[in-house]
Amino acid sequence: MQTIPKTLIEMSSIERAGMMTSVVDALRAMAFDAMEMGDARLAANAVSIAYSIIGCAADRSDEHVEAASLLLEQGIQFMHAHETAPSEKQPVH
Repeated sequence: MQTIPKTLIEMSSIERAGMMTSVVDALRAMAFDAMEMGDARLAANAVSIAYSIIGCAADRSDEHVEAASLLLEQGIQFMHAHETAPSEKQPVH
């Protein structure tokens, strides 16, 4: 039986922390892989989003849940956009 997904606001603080940790770990892994491939810009962007999420996670109050939710969404979309982008590097103009 599948459970109904919860929004970040509906999650307990422990569930939120787990979600944030998962996304941060994935962003850090992406940054590591990007550095190995020589893509410093991608690595820097991934690390920046990860650190922003970590900053929100440090405050466990409910005041920053909306900000954390947006950052998690951005992080997930960032990773998705990179994974679905063509593998060839496009020239920067």
